[in-house]
Amino acid sequence: MKKNKLYITLLALTVLSLTSCKNDLEVLAPGEESVSVYGVINPNQSVQNIRINKVYLTDGDALTAGQDASQINYGPGELKVTLQRFMSGSTTPTLTTVGNPTKKEIVLTETVVTTASGDFNANQRIWQTTDKLFNTGEYKLTITNVSSGKEFTSQTVMVDSVKSNGSIMPFNWYPNPSPPNAFPTHCNGYVLDNPLGTGTKRSAYVDYSNTSFTPDIKFKSVANGVLYKVIMRFHYIDSLAGGVGIRNYVDYNFATEKSPSKAGNEQMSVSFPAIDFYRNLATEIPKKTTGTVLFRTSHYIEYIITAGNDDLNTFLEINQPSNSIAQDKPNYSNINGGVGIFASSSRSSISKDLLDDFIDEIVENSITQPLLFKKNYTFICP
Repeated sequence: MKKNKLYITLLALTVLSLTSCKNDLEVLAPGEESVSVYGVINPNQSVQNIRINKVYLTDGDALTAGQDASQINYGPGELKVTLQRFMSGSTTPTLTTVGNPTKKEIVLTETVVTTASGDFNANQRIWQTTDKLFNTGEYKLTITNVSSGKEFTSQTVMVDSVKSNGSIMPFNWYPNPSPPNAFPTHCNGYVLDNPLGTGTKRSAYVDYSNTSFTPDIKFKSVANGVLYKVIMRFHYIDSLAGGVGIRNYVDYNFATEKSPSKAGNEQMSVSFPAIDFYRNLATEIPKKTTGTVLFRTSHYIEYIITAGNDDLNTFLEINQPSNSIAQDKPNYSNINGGVGIFASSSRSSISKDLLDDFIDEIVENSITQPLLFKKNYTFICP
């Protein structure tokens, strides 16, 4: 009987807001065991998740088999999944967990989660830890089948968060003109235009009221970081009847940027026509509207930068959908004995309040006027 390959299609890499990628598997010998792994660890997250599924040959229809949880998931206690940490060039395990002066191995716990429905069963077994990871060194993933003793391994270098030139901000945000740093941030101090006419307040808060100019968001790359995804998140409040206030946000997504090297400390930036900010609000806010909105209040803007290491970059680069008529292309995996990806990323963000003129323009601009924003110059914290 003809054998069909059964494998897990890796989930969308939402950490960088990129499209999902197909990861195929070469024909396995009868009885040969393999695994499909998806794990992007992030030292800024409180929980690390590793998804592991079976990969093997099956009789009959692979999609039918994919709906059978027992065929794609390992059972309780079948796998032991661990993380160890090594400094660059060393083969001796070092400390794995921030705040624990002795721990040199993390044993992940397993749980079952429900994912979106599709070609595979929605019940998926994942392995996770709440240990706080270091942002330096390399972490080694070891997956051991307790019954057979078969091991699958992978190792990836950590990526630190994007930071500013100073010591207090996650990264420098440069308005026009640029102040020495990003102070004040949302709920962290306020600046008044004092004495009047000095422009101190204007340079301290976000101002995209001039719709004809092109603002920049500038930052510096970090060591081992290759991919950078910037999101500008506008937070606002919907006021409904009965005094109900609903906090919401819409994102302005920038294309993924790549640093020239893995050395770090390289100047990078994204830019956008200011008028596109208003167009984005007009397009996205109606999609999130629930109930009858009496008016809206501009709250603050959050700037988010996610960095990914070279393993993640290579995986996405090689496994991205092909535009060529020739679809037979190599697939990238850094899982020894299996398929998939084990990589690292990091996340930085700062939040800024809005200048009065910017609030006024959101209210009065013909593009956003139908959204019912009102003029409000009181800082709302948080």
